[in-house]
Amino acid sequence: MSATNTRLAKRRTRDMIFFACLVALPLLHFFIFYICVNFNSILLAFKSYDSESGYQWVGLQNFKNLFSDFKTLTLYKYALKNSLLVFFVGTTVSTVLALFFSYYIYKKTTRMTKVFKVLLFMPSIIPAIAMATMFKQFAENAVPALVGTIFHKEIQGLIQNPSTTMGTIIFYNVWIGFGVNLLLYLGAMNNISDSVSEAAQLDGATFFSEFFYITLPSVFGTIQTLLVVSIGGIFINQASLVSFFGTGAEESFFTVGYYLYKETVRISLGTSDAGLPQLAAFGLLLTFVTVPIVYLFNWLTKKFGPSTEY
Repeated sequence: MSATNTRLAKRRTRDMIFFACLVALPLLHFFIFYICVNFNSILLAFKSYDSESGYQWVGLQNFKNLFSDFKTLTLYKYALKNSLLVFFVGTTVSTVLALFFSYYIYKKTTRMTKVFKVLLFMPSIIPAIAMATMFKQFAENAVPALVGTIFHKEIQGLIQNPSTTMGTIIFYNVWIGFGVNLLLYLGAMNNISDSVSEAAQLDGATFFSEFFYITLPSVFGTIQTLLVVSIGGIFINQASLVSFFGTGAEESFFTVGYYLYKETVRISLGTSDAGLPQLAAFGLLLTFVTVPIVYLFNWLTKKFGPSTEY
């Protein structure tokens, strides 16, 4: 009996050593390239910089300046509004369309299914700058020419026209992300047991009732994961503005992610780091806002979301 216990103890010890070796490298990578790097950024949020004395501790002064700027500068209002607009409209439209298209492909498998998958995934395969350039040519030249030919009406390009710029940007972001979401949902649907679908059809389930009562609850875990990732990226999404405008986008089209990118580039190309502490404070403030929302959403969807038992 004691010999058996000894063998089991040695086996558990070997398993623990193997597990420790397995996770050591990724944990070390996480510690060095995430915790250490971001720890310096957190400290930077509580400092100021000038060329004579360098970095100095100023406590919460950067946050006070930030809240003061929120009240006076329209840039932050535009950035926050556009970031939320891109998230809510883009995520809603993309999720709904991807679910229905993936369900259609899942139920109506044909010889062209693989071709459809490749075509829908193509915008995500092509480099972002090339895709944005092609789309810009289409929106700025092809669409006005097409409208002029059919309706004999002269219009501005969709990106050049301020009244259609934001809508066009949102459409582009939904389009390039559509293929990825579709394939993820389709992969989750393909994992649903055939016997479940067959049983539903024998019980008289229609095309749409099977979607809402069988398929949607079965893939809800994938939906939840993608939504959590989207919420976590609300304030770092620059909505492909860099691909279309570089660092020259108008203030009214800014998102928070684009503003942070533009300011970081401007400061890094300049001769002073004076603006970095306030950017770090802004990033830390956004983290304090985003993290609780992500955890709350994750808890709510797990507690009240649909579940499957079969």
